[in-house]
Amino acid sequence: CAGADLSAPPPHFWHAVPDIGIDVGKPLIAAIQGPVVGLAVTLLAFCDLCVAAEDTRFIYPEAKVGVSKGLVTALVARVPHKIAMELMLLGGPLSAQRAYEAGFVNRVVPLGQQLIAAQEMAATIAASAPLVVRQLKDFSRQTLPRSPAETLYRATRAVDEVSDSEDAAEGLRAFQEKRAPRFQGR
Repeated sequence: CAGADLSAPPPHFWHAVPDIGIDVGKPLIAAIQGPVVGLAVTLLAFCDLCVAAEDTRFIYPEAKVGVSKGLVTALVARVPHKIAMELMLLGGPLSAQRAYEAGFVNRVVPLGQQLIAAQEMAATIAASAPLVVRQLKDFSRQTLPRSPAETLYRATRAVDEVSDSEDAAEGLRAFQEKRAPRFQGR
């Protein structure tokens, strides 16, 4: 993934980030190959498992470009501090092997084998107890420290869910019509 189009950056990119813009209760497995750039690095940081083809390289050019929304700082909770800082401040490239050694990637496989390896992981998880898998993912998410950007985007999502709700619209209509609102919890 080449990341976001910097000629027209998406204003609400965080809506697509797992567990930030959208709640994902099931484990996420990334199967990657080639350049993983910018926003793609951020998306990968929020995946639970990752299989990388041996030609994968991680590049985070935002410091060189002058654009950042800060969510990539979630890396600091997921890989060693100095590796995260190297990628964020120097921009990379970081090889698949180095990412594996730092714990950002679970497996490095020959080119073309990444999807097969990811599907094998998925099959193992699918054969496991769903309640346990969900619990382990939930507890793990709660254990990870959150960056200020993660907190901001999670809070924004929670506020937007209320602001954009049917109940909010009903409350405003009821106020304008001078009647008691009929809330539905939606």
